[in-house]
Amino acid sequence: MAENAYYTLLTSLPHIDSLFSSKITPISRFQLDKRLSMLNTADQQRLVTIENLLHWDHLGDDVDETVLIRQAERARATLGSQALNDLIDWRLDMRTIIAALRRKHAGQQAPTVPKWSYGTRYEYIRNHWNSPTLGLGSAFPWIPKVNECLRNGECVALEKILLQAVWEHLNHLAMKHHHDFEAVVIYVLRWNLVARWTAYDTDKARVRFRNLIENSLGDFKDQLPASNRT
Repeated sequence: MAENAYYTLLTSLPHIDSLFSSKITPISRFQLDKRLSMLNTADQQRLVTIENLLHWDHLGDDVDETVLIRQAERARATLGSQALNDLIDWRLDMRTIIAALRRKHAGQQAPTVPKWSYGTRYEYIRNHWNSPTLGLGSAFPWIPKVNECLRNGECVALEKILLQAVWEHLNHLAMKHHHDFEAVVIYVLRWNLVARWTAYDTDKARVRFRNLIENSLGDFKDQLPASNRT
């Protein structure tokens, strides 16, 4: 699509002001999808690919981890945007870090299979397993807070930390993209964060967090002690 077409689409979308102060999404998903139909077929497919890569709540517990990793790698290779590839790497690395911290919290050792998770840092994490921050405290400054929440069983606080980290990363990326496809992707991903927060139910926080962790851990969740699977 031409840049002016992205501009037309983006200016038709309501502004997303903030994350945690939002009470409702600025536009319904139905209306958002209607606006996104302005994208050409190739861009619509790229957007679907990205959302499927970064939002795995629809996946069942019986997903084959190895197959899913291959699918993620193939999909990532089709996007044709270094900025989007970098964003996907960051998000997948984030999931891998959370899985590793959860595993460490459960007293487990580093995974032994060659490719045990998504993203680009799984080997680095294995080599820095004994570090409280997995050697990634500078790149991901929220890791100590996640560790504290895991120790204290604070699921609500932990979810807010993770949502805020993603929100800030998207905001930083948005400063570099205004009227292109990347800007559309950033808008949709920010919308997804607001939708998740505004639908938040404290009583379901532990279930959602466990689903996130189990999807990140894949087959390794079966190695956790029974007391940590509740």
